[in-house]
Amino acid sequence: MMPFTIFKRLVIGNIIILLLIFTLGSVVLFNLTRLQKLTREIVVKNQESLIVGDRLLDSFASLVKFGEKYFVSRDIDYYNRFVEVKINLEKDFQTIADIMETDEQKHLLSESLASFERYLERFEENAGQVIIGKKINIDFFLTQNGPDINTTAGDLKKILAITRSIITDKTNLSSKMTHQIIIVTVFTTVLTVFLGMIITTFNTQSITKSITRLQKKIEKIAQGDFEEIHTIKGPKEIQDLSLHFNAMCCRLKELDSLKADFVSHVSHEMKTPVTSIKEASAMLSKGFYSDDPQKLKELFCLIHEECNRLLNSVMRILDYSKMEANRMEYNCVRLSLPDVVRKSILKLAPLSQKKQIDLEFFPPLPNIPDVYIDENRIIEVLDNLIGNALKFTPVKGKVDVQCFSQDSGKNLMLTVEDNGPGIKPENLDKIFYKFKQIDNGLGTRMGTGLGLSISKYIIKAHGGNIWAQSRYSKGTKILVTLPAAL
Repeated sequence: MMPFTIFKRLVIGNIIILLLIFTLGSVVLFNLTRLQKLTREIVVKNQESLIVGDRLLDSFASLVKFGEKYFVSRDIDYYNRFVEVKINLEKDFQTIADIMETDEQKHLLSESLASFERYLERFEENAGQVIIGKKINIDFFLTQNGPDINTTAGDLKKILAITRSIITDKTNLSSKMTHQIIIVTVFTTVLTVFLGMIITTFNTQSITKSITRLQKKIEKIAQGDFEEIHTIKGPKEIQDLSLHFNAMCCRLKELDSLKADFVSHVSHEMKTPVTSIKEASAMLSKGFYSDDPQKLKELFCLIHEECNRLLNSVMRILDYSKMEANRMEYNCVRLSLPDVVRKSILKLAPLSQKKQIDLEFFPPLPNIPDVYIDENRIIEVLDNLIGNALKFTPVKGKVDVQCFSQDSGKNLMLTVEDNGPGIKPENLDKIFYKFKQIDNGLGTRMGTGLGLSISKYIIKAHGGNIWAQSRYSKGTKILVTLPAAL
């Protein structure tokens, strides 16, 4: 499973914290909404029910008194007041009917309204008789309507008692909900802070622990220890960093080895000429061979040759630096490649004769295309390739040099083949590394110089390619291609 990146870890951690905060806010908001609804019911609905109920009781009592006074005094003003109160009572009955909550309240209100209507019917019936001048028995009227009056008033009182009980229950529920909201808020807040601390600590620890390991490894690198480290567990960026870090360590080890090889190469290349120059100059300073001009001339020639050898070593290093920086200049002209090859072979023929090596050049077919090359640089390549073949070929061995066209004359191929110790397949590319020494396992160590590395830069600069083929313990073949001058 691919590890999470630092960005994903932080995003996921923040999302979890935000979800907890959102959950906290949602729970609190939900409970507050319920509490607000309950409070609104108490304040608006239930309180109004109490107010209207009390008003109904008072109005109904006034209605009954106005009715009795009307029948006693027969004063029309009392009748008019009775009608006004009746109209208000009917409105209040309609209002309270709309805000009744329980079935019991609705049933009581229905009975109260029925009793009230029966009382009104009897009142209107007796009031009609009073208007036409008939006398009524007031005691009988009161006795007849007493039960309905008591029922109406009693039911209204019961409705008010139920409403007060509902208000009390809702008030208690409101207090309970408030307490629950406080508990949920505190618990969710503590949980959010706790989980936030855990997530932050985990992310911080996973990052800092990995960085601490890298920091310790950097301290070791500063002390010259370039060993690789195991892949660090942690965020993906840290694991990738450890992989790049290992690649850097490998590169530093290569550079450190390269430095050692460079020092070895420079020491080897310069020690011999410097020693020769030192000894020759010491002999001259002490007056040796002062009476033998021929010996003196030989000493001066030795000093001159060793100085040239030392200068050539320095120039090769400088040339390689220019090639690496792509600042090397080439003076290319159109030439015949076989003619250039012959010049190099003639130069190295004495060395092949000395080692009794058969150095043979197979001339190409007629009409081979010319090439645009820097003659001096290509001769430098040929000297190096043929010189290496002669160097690693045993006495009475053989070195073959061939030149021919390929790809329908678009390219020219040059090969230098020997029957020396050969190179292992895994080391074929390494022979072109600078200052690289190859152990072929046959008691022969190859390289530590710049020859093949410089040769590769020169051939690449001419638009060609160079590589090696080898049969281990059978010999090596270096192949070079150059574009033809069309």
